[in-house]
Amino acid sequence: MNCIGGVLKDMDSGMLRRLVEVLDGMEAELRPLADTFLQDYTVGTRLHGLGLLKPEQATLAGAVGPLLRASGVAYDARLLGYAAYNDLDLEPVTAREGDAYARCQVRIEEIYQSFRLIRQAVDKIPEGPLAVPVKGNPDGEYFMRIEQPRGEAVYYVKGSGSRFIDRFRLRTPTTSNIPPMLDMLKGCQLADVPLLILTIDPCISCTER
Repeated sequence: MNCIGGVLKDMDSGMLRRLVEVLDGMEAELRPLADTFLQDYTVGTRLHGLGLLKPEQATLAGAVGPLLRASGVAYDARLLGYAAYNDLDLEPVTAREGDAYARCQVRIEEIYQSFRLIRQAVDKIPEGPLAVPVKGNPDGEYFMRIEQPRGEAVYYVKGSGSRFIDRFRLRTPTTSNIPPMLDMLKGCQLADVPLLILTIDPCISCTER
């Protein structure tokens, strides 16, 4: 769908309205499921107080994304205002507890936040083409920080005008969230390890590159 210069195919106003209708249906189905999960006795007993990560620990260890925000640190790379985010109302979703339950809360609330951001964007998209034709090959270098679902990703690319780039580097959120997991695992039981690993939502293929 995404490509250099915008999107592969433009969406007209009818498609955008249909998109919002689909989101409304998804949210209506998700809310009772999410509420049932978060209010479940077993979930609460299992996750409350598990894998505590204090704000200073999260910051010093380089945590990003929901892992960082669940420890009370209101940092979100989208606040840098890249792409359309300067035109959207965005407040980082945070929790103060810093445990496994807080990380689940933050992730679920960020789904609802995504719905709100999409609705805002649909209301503000101007008429006209969304795809911008791009010609030529990259010549120069560029550094970019963006917010992905798992947290901040860092991209670096360098080109010299040829069809092949000279250098490309990527730091994924999972790479950043493994060091703080060492603090989360201290003192836990063996049966807690899989749960705590899942609360950082690791992308192992990103980490094994």
